Amino acid sequence: MKVATLGRASGFTMVELVMVMVLIGVIAAIGVPRMMGNNTMAAAAFGDQVVSALRTAQKSAVARRRLVCASVGASAVTLTMSPSSTRRNCTEPLNAETYSTSASGVTAAASPSTLYFQPNGMITSDADGRTPVSGTVVIQSDTSRTITFEGSTGHVQVVP
Repeated sequence: MKVATLGRASGFTMVELVMVMVLIGVIAAIGVPRMMGNNTMAAAAFGDQVVSALRTAQKSAVARRRLVCASVGASAVTLTMSPSSTRRNCTEPLNAETYSTSASGVTAAASPSTLYFQPNGMITSDADGRTPVSGTVVIQSDTSRTITFEGSTGHVQVVP
């Protein structure tokens, strides 16, 4: 009597095939947007830097009891402060920190482009601190991200 013996079949198991498909899906989800020039990640990072810069300006103005100026450009936010509490011009750099992006296609636009953070916490449109200003900073790339600021309270937030 002959007994049939089964040999090991060659090929991949179902688990191995599923794992390969999952890995290909993860790599495609991460890699394809980067290869296609999608700047969503760069815009999000720059938006976080802009929010951080504006909050730093507001807190520094209150803590140091000096005027702090934030100039919002297309690819950078520059913070400067007044040399003394009695002066109304911003000539000294605030910190050694830089708030900028080098990603192509990511830009910031603020209305107004220069914000004056007063020692009392207000955000104004002039160095004398007479006119509180509220407005937005819009980070543009493939998508847009809006940051709002409230002049009378100095509150800065990202609009969801």
